[in-house]
Amino acid sequence: MSDKPMRPIRVEEQARLVKAISLARRWLDDIVQGSIADINELAEREQRSERSVRMTLSLAYLDPAIVKAAVDSRLPRGHGVSRLADLPIAFADQWSALGLHRPA
Repeated sequence: MSDKPMRPIRVEEQARLVKAISLARRWLDDIVQGSIADINELAEREQRSERSVRMTLSLAYLDPAIVKAAVDSRLPRGHGVSRLADLPIAFADQWSALGLHRPA
């Protein structure tokens, strides 16, 4: 992914990230299917702030290659939930923002 040797993401961090991505995808499905009207209703249901819900939801828009790297434990240490939340929408821009190279 990058030119220098990397220390892999910690197991606990990886588990939190994969769980958060899964949650984000479920929430997005709830919104798309209409079972939740909006972010406010979702935040109320989940007993979270709107900001927390928005940050988590942004994980539903990660490049599938980033998600696969997370699941396969190939992300560098420090690339957990807080680092991956609120990235740009364009996949190439996500990799750039993370300072990583997209695998071929």
